[in-house]
Amino acid sequence: MYKGYFGLKESPFSIAPNPRFLFMSERHKEALAHLSYGLGETGGFALLTGEVGTGKTTISRRLMEQLPENTQAAFILNPTLSSQELLATICDELKIRYRKTGATLKTLTDKIYEKLNKNHQANLNTLLIIDEAQHLAPEVLEQLRLLTNLETDTKKLLQVILIGQPELKQLLQRRDLRQLAQRITARYHLLPLTKGEVGHYIQHRLSVAQCERMLFERAAVAEIHRISQGIPRIINLLCERSLTNAYCSNNALVTKKIVLLSAQEALGDEYQATYWWQHKAVKALAACTMLAVIVSSSYFLGQFFGEDINETSALNITEPAVNNLISDTSATALIAADNESLATNNKKTPDENLVALTTDNASKVFEIESDGDKKRAVEQRIVTADNTANVLMPDKNSSEQLSTLADSKLAEDKAISKVKEKLSVKAVDGVSDDLLALFQSAIDDTEQDPQFKNSANQAVEPEVNAPTLSDMPAWVQSELPSLNFQQHIYTSEGESWVKVNGRDRYEGDTISEKLVLNHIYGQKVILTFKGQQFSLPALSSW
Repeated sequence: MYKGYFGLKESPFSIAPNPRFLFMSERHKEALAHLSYGLGETGGFALLTGEVGTGKTTISRRLMEQLPENTQAAFILNPTLSSQELLATICDELKIRYRKTGATLKTLTDKIYEKLNKNHQANLNTLLIIDEAQHLAPEVLEQLRLLTNLETDTKKLLQVILIGQPELKQLLQRRDLRQLAQRITARYHLLPLTKGEVGHYIQHRLSVAQCERMLFERAAVAEIHRISQGIPRIINLLCERSLTNAYCSNNALVTKKIVLLSAQEALGDEYQATYWWQHKAVKALAACTMLAVIVSSSYFLGQFFGEDINETSALNITEPAVNNLISDTSATALIAADNESLATNNKKTPDENLVALTTDNASKVFEIESDGDKKRAVEQRIVTADNTANVLMPDKNSSEQLSTLADSKLAEDKAISKVKEKLSVKAVDGVSDDLLALFQSAIDDTEQDPQFKNSANQAVEPEVNAPTLSDMPAWVQSELPSLNFQQHIYTSEGESWVKVNGRDRYEGDTISEKLVLNHIYGQKVILTFKGQQFSLPALSSW
């Protein structure tokens, strides 16, 4: 449609692998040289890999054009075959006659061996090229290796070239295919075109189509490289569609805008336009700008409201009313307080219904900072005649009475901690006799508890020292079944357990045949396998 408009003799960007349009970049020249080397007198296997559309098939066809006359080649494009079907296809390509019905692997193999010997005696080289070889099953690849066993003292009678995607290299890394991998005499991985090579590639194909001028703007070529990532097949699709759109819009040159439109039409869901605000650099800049705005706003707001916040922070500490405070008088200490002191602390008019200002054992000690000085104060509750209680916190002008009370409260807490550690009660200033008696009674009851005595007298079992698994004999390491420790729970009371191979196990359990879990410690486990005891780190796998 556009050939006459642009003065072209034929379509320059057909996706058919036409060897005449082959652009031999430096990478393509290297690939062809490696394959030619693989066809040397020694024979064996040669390997060519590359991403989809990089030109592997086109290179293989160029190679077949350059084959010497004394070479008989078989080219297989559909390798999704069984071993028997592959041998039958090789016979068809090499023009070997065989019985179509009832043919077995042995009869087909014998026919191929017979053909290889005849070609060798006639001074003919036999070449087998398999495209899309990543689809070959491992057993089929092994059958190919067996075919190459026929050899003379100096060369293999069958030469094989495997062409495929990068998955082919991973397939050949299988342990059961290591013998085949060792017979590969030439390897090459075909990379995409660079940005500079894309321009030369487009101009080369235009020249083959009898067009001597460049039909693509420089920005359009750069966009084609960005979208195609240097893959020749995608370049052909973009250029073909771009020339059509340029013809339809009556443009003499393909522009960047036309390339973007063509990418959406030719690639469909595989291509998504990236707008300027979607680039990573733009997103990162926007995030940094937003972070700077937030930090700056926080700083200025802190400067503006900081003084008011410091002034009122000690005045806004409140709690819900304590409903049972009046009834629980055993742990309540009454502190004399007049209405004047309460008014000072509360910053409000004294309540005429005030009954008492109280603290109890549950009261908290707060540390309040005011004008750079830190003061301690005890949480207090105002109890009124209607049986309601409200927490009262001091402001920065707290009285000396509250500071003294806070010191007393802290001293009481320290005394309680000391009692717990040494299991004895001593008199401390600021602690009532009733409170001391209460703690002494609790200690006496605990010491008389049989469970407490047993736990106190229980001896800690020393850890068993066992060699690690890596220090064990080779037969233990090879015969030991797989182990996957997923959870490790250790307690000193002997209730430790682990989750291994998906099941919960305890000390003494049998994990598998002749494998016993002996001990579970904090950082390791002790196991016995066929009479050999060893250790494994916690949460490890074998």
